[in-house]
Amino acid sequence: MRRLGAVFVLWMLGFGMPHDTRAASSDDVRVMALNMYHEARGEGRLGMIAVGWVVLNRMADKAYPDTVAGVVYQGCQFSWVCDGLSDRPRDARAWRRALQLAAELLDRPGVDPTRGAMWYHATWVRNPRFGPRVARIAQIGRHVFYARVEQVRPPADGPRLLFASR
Repeated sequence: MRRLGAVFVLWMLGFGMPHDTRAASSDDVRVMALNMYHEARGEGRLGMIAVGWVVLNRMADKAYPDTVAGVVYQGCQFSWVCDGLSDRPRDARAWRRALQLAAELLDRPGVDPTRGAMWYHATWVRNPRFGPRVARIAQIGRHVFYARVEQVRPPADGPRLLFASR
């Protein structure tokens, strides 16, 4: 169900993701953790959280599915989904961290470090081709994050650097 009203307004102001009272299912946590693990396991806490926020931001957008699995498995939006390799995590420590962070993010999202990003790519990708209505808004670790130009919002806590380290 789409979130509306005052909760959405607070989210647009940067106070965090609209959050309903349903607890995240174990499948939601597992799928979010798989995405965070495969996309950002070497990026530390902030990098993994940022990748998770892209999923949350898409869930809040009517152009995308409104479930974790729906967003993550929609086409080949995330490279690991369609790379033909096993999706089974091999780094036990990174997998435990991804599970912990996914559970935290789905339970208490906090402030979005990507400021509403809907897309990202690795820094070594030179021309991601997201289109002309997309603005680069942050770099966190080795990922560059983008939002629709009309949806770019200022940081909730004042000016923030465009580039953040892990």
